[in-house]
Amino acid sequence: MSATDKIVLITGANKGIGLEIAKQLALLKGHHVLLGSRDAERGVKAAESLGLPNVEPLTIDVSSDESIASAAETVKSKYGRLDILINNAGVALEGFLNAPTTRTLFRDTFEINVFGAAATTEAFVPLLENSISPAPSIIFVSSDLGSLAYRADPQGPFKDVHFPVYRTSKAAMNMLALTFAQRFREKGWKVNIHNPGYTATEFNDFRGTGTVEDAAKGAVRLALLGPDGETGTYSEKEGVIPW
Repeated sequence: MSATDKIVLITGANKGIGLEIAKQLALLKGHHVLLGSRDAERGVKAAESLGLPNVEPLTIDVSSDESIASAAETVKSKYGRLDILINNAGVALEGFLNAPTTRTLFRDTFEINVFGAAATTEAFVPLLENSISPAPSIIFVSSDLGSLAYRADPQGPFKDVHFPVYRTSKAAMNMLALTFAQRFREKGWKVNIHNPGYTATEFNDFRGTGTVEDAAKGAVRLALLGPDGETGTYSEKEGVIPW
């Protein structure tokens, strides 16, 4: 690893879109990728499956403050900095989990999609402050199902896709991302939201219509933004998504 390589952390990266983002960034010169996985063994296997020397597994469970703190300490002790953080870990439990109550379903979903992303970002802010990049980057992998504008439109996209818990969690994640974008705007940080689209992954039992290769491209583009790049945006491969 070169001293000028950017250190990238991707949460939930042992499979699906996260793994593909790790692959695409690792194939680009100048990036050392920390492949985040809540299960250590799965993380190791995923990193090995890529067969790339600049991909390293990192155990991080975003539902655990202790795990997040341990991961941050590991990165601090080994590298002293972070240049790009991609909050990719997420869940969609409606239809997949027989939750005993509505409250439990909301709580379990928010635990990962919102609380986990918030806690992870805060934990790594000190390391992002040490970035060698003039424009450290934070990316939140969200969904167009979190768009209030789309949901308010009776004829909006996916109008018949209800999933109130997942939608609400992603709308909350979008606001979270915007608060970080505003907080670090004057420092030149790039904080953006990426919608990978309805992608065929284990996340949806491979019912999606898009490929992980296409889904990852938007996140990779945002990760590569320089000082003149955008911040505080909500986008997908087709363009900007209305809030």
